[in-house]
Amino acid sequence: MLDGQVAAANDETALGVAIRRVEDLVVATEPGASLPGENELAEGLSISRLTVREALKVLSGRGLVRLSRGRRPTVRSRDSGVLAHYLAVTIRRDSRGLLELNEVRQSLEGLSAELAARNAGRAALSALAGSLAELERAAVLVEASAKADQAALADYHRADVAFHETLALASGNRMLAFLLEALGECLHTSVESAGQGHFARGGTTAEVVADHRRILDAVRAGDARLARSAMQQHLRRAERDLHLALGSLTTTPAANEAGATATRGDLT
Repeated sequence: MLDGQVAAANDETALGVAIRRVEDLVVATEPGASLPGENELAEGLSISRLTVREALKVLSGRGLVRLSRGRRPTVRSRDSGVLAHYLAVTIRRDSRGLLELNEVRQSLEGLSAELAARNAGRAALSALAGSLAELERAAVLVEASAKADQAALADYHRADVAFHETLALASGNRMLAFLLEALGECLHTSVESAGQGHFARGGTTAEVVADHRRILDAVRAGDARLARSAMQQHLRRAERDLHLALGSLTTTPAANEAGATATRGDLT
C-alpha cells in the first residue's frame, strides 16, 4: 500500500503514519540497540525512504533515537529530561507551583508506597533500608551543626529525595518510577523549601526521619493501606512547611483551624 493510501485509510499524513510505525519499533527495541537502516525501514514498513528519514528526525528531536551520519539510528535510553526541564522552569517562574507539585506527590507517592508494600522484594527492602540509613546519618550531621552547615543540609536533602526515588523503584511500576525520575529536580526544590519551613517553625530532622521510618515499616509489613497513609501524612506536613517557606500561610480562622487539625494529626 502506498504512503498516501495508508494515510487516507487512517486519516493521517504519510509522515504521521511513519512516525507512529517507527516509534512503535523504537519502543519495542532495547535502548542502545540499532534500528534497521532507512532502506530496510522503508521496505519493511511500506513507507518511502524520504518519509522514513523525516520520521527519524522527528523521533530524534523527541529524544527517542540518536542519528549519526553513515550509521544506523540507535535507540536512546529512556530520558525524562524534557519533562523534568519543563517542570523545573515552571516552578522557577512561579514558586507556588511547589504547592501544586505537592498535591500531585500525595497521589503519586501514596500509590508508590502502596505498591511497594505489595511488591517490594528482599533487594528492594534492603535498598530502602540503606536509603533511610543515609538520611539518618545526614540528619545527625545537620543537627550537630545546628542546621548551619550548608554541605550537610545539601546531603540531607539529597538523601531525602533518594528515599522517595528508591521507594518508586520498589513499587515495581516502571511508569511510576519514570515519573518520579522526571520530577527529580523539582523534588529537590520541594524538599529544600519544605525543609526551610520545617526548621522555621522549630521542627527537627528527627521528625522527618521518623516520617520516613514509618513509611518503611509499613512497606516491610506489607501493609499497603498503612504505607499509603504514612506517605500522605508525611506530604501533608510537607505542605504546611511549604506554605511557611513561601510566606503564604494565611491567618484566617479557617486556616488556623486547618493548621490545628494538621498539628493534631502529626501527634497521632
